[in-house]
Amino acid sequence: MARQRNVMTSALCTAILWGCCILTLTAQKDSTHQWFVRGNYHYGILLPEYSVMNYTSNDYIRGFEVNLIHQTAGKNMWERLYRNPVYGVSFFYSTMGNKDVYGDQYTLYPFYGLHFVQRPRFTFGYQMGVGISYATKKFNLSSNPENVTIGSHINIHYHADLLAGIALTDRLLLNTGIAFNHISNANLAEPNVGLNFVTVNAGVQYAYGKKVKVQRDKPERMNPFWTYELTLAGGLKHTRTFESFKYAAIAVGGSAKRRIAHRFALGVGVDFFYDSSIEPQMEELNRPFKPEYAYMSGIHLSQEFIYNKVSFILQEGLYIGLMHRLNEYPMYNRAMVRYKFSKHFLMSVSMKSHIYILDFPELGIGYYW
Repeated sequence: MARQRNVMTSALCTAILWGCCILTLTAQKDSTHQWFVRGNYHYGILLPEYSVMNYTSNDYIRGFEVNLIHQTAGKNMWERLYRNPVYGVSFFYSTMGNKDVYGDQYTLYPFYGLHFVQRPRFTFGYQMGVGISYATKKFNLSSNPENVTIGSHINIHYHADLLAGIALTDRLLLNTGIAFNHISNANLAEPNVGLNFVTVNAGVQYAYGKKVKVQRDKPERMNPFWTYELTLAGGLKHTRTFESFKYAAIAVGGSAKRRIAHRFALGVGVDFFYDSSIEPQMEELNRPFKPEYAYMSGIHLSQEFIYNKVSFILQEGLYIGLMHRLNEYPMYNRAMVRYKFSKHFLMSVSMKSHIYILDFPELGIGYYW
């Protein structure tokens, strides 16, 4: 408990620093370096999603991160719409609160960041990325039974960071932040409870190369219009019974979307699902199974955040018609990254879930007009 109070106190001090800087600095940048290297030290705590983690976590989270960053300068409409975002790649290392049970994590992930405030000597914004992580320890019934959270060495690492920076010179910047991390294997192996942890971090950032002028002209408003999509997606899933076999799952859908701005669209749609794991799971539970139980149908609402050809989409669905017979879930959700690679075709990566319970990852392809 004392450890958690110390970390939260550091986080509060960081937030106060951000607030003071935001209130005192007003001028905008008119030029910027475009390439940066940043190194940050992380210090934090494991967030115990289940009570068993209170007993297995016996130390702070400690780690470091190295980022290669590219700062955009408004050379196209999308950069100006998003106030000149940054993107790059990061290497992240951290302990996980117990060397013997959870081991260490090594992660490589691409990231994308937006500025809330960008002044001559101060920046404040967020950075978000998803990548591949290697865990040195995983669940093993004989040698590591206490690790009931991570069932594979290779995992997905989600990282979100609020960052503030103060420039000491034209090229050197001090930064500090608060980061949230989630590590799991997207239900590709069992167990898959996953690990969540929060850290405060601090470090330095160095700019190299020549400065370029920042362009800030705002694009004209867009007239709203409708678009339509047909999609096919599929993935593999476990049955949460610690077996190694994976079952196929397929989703077919159609949607209509109202593009209300350059950056945003709202939509409605229908979905049809096939899940081959339903039959063996119901047989394991000695419950009667009919072939139609492997099929489900529903309707969804969607919110799409658009950056040029790339979109981040959230969907909230309701099963209607063919219901989820195994667990009787009334709703389903999807988080999706989509890329339109031609005039009419798109591809996507998504995660289907039931509220906070991950179901399976999907790869998809679609046609739009």
